[in-house]
Amino acid sequence: MKEVQTRVRIRFIDWEKSTIHRIQNFGEDLWRSYRANNRVEIDLGEIDRARDEIIFLVRDTFLKKSLTEVHRLLKVHLMESEVVIDIEAA
Repeated sequence: MKEVQTRVRIRFIDWEKSTIHRIQNFGEDLWRSYRANNRVEIDLGEIDRARDEIIFLVRDTFLKKSLTEVHRLLKVHLMESEVVIDIEAA
């Protein structure tokens, strides 16, 4: 069975209201969670340049677990109501 990758796009609704610093801090924590996980592809350089969204790729078999971690980190950073998460085939 071939593993399919899914693109997860975390869009910050009103990113100008939420500082870039907060978005990058969230992104860096997300990167730390997945840096040693071969089922997720996330680029720290892209996170450092992030302004209004963070995108990463995840194997479809790991999607549910990865979204659980995303929601946990959003809660930690008090950003739960500030994002829209889009999921699409890569």
